[in-house]
Amino acid sequence: MDYSGLDDSDDQNEGGRALELRFSIGYNSSMTGAVHNLTIKRGETKVTKEIFYPAAHTGVIYNYENCEAKLLQGHVRI
Repeated sequence: MDYSGLDDSDDQNEGGRALELRFSIGYNSSMTGAVHNLTIKRGETKVTKEIFYPAAHTGVIYNYENCEAKLLQGHVRI
C-alpha cells in the first residue's frame, strides 16, 4: 500500500495532540463524590451555573444553563 499521501502532520489541533476529544457519552455513577458544584452565587444572582465531573479520562465542566461542556485534557504537571 502507498501511504505517501497520508501525511497528517498538519492535522494536529492547537494543543499539539493528534486526537481531539469532542464529546463523551456516559458517566460512572458508582463514583462517589465525583461531581462538584462550581456554581458561584453573589447575593441573589447566580454568576455561573456549572458542575465538574470526570469522564473518558477527561475533566468536564458542564454549564447546565446553556447546555455547553468544556473538556479539560492534555494538562501537564509542571
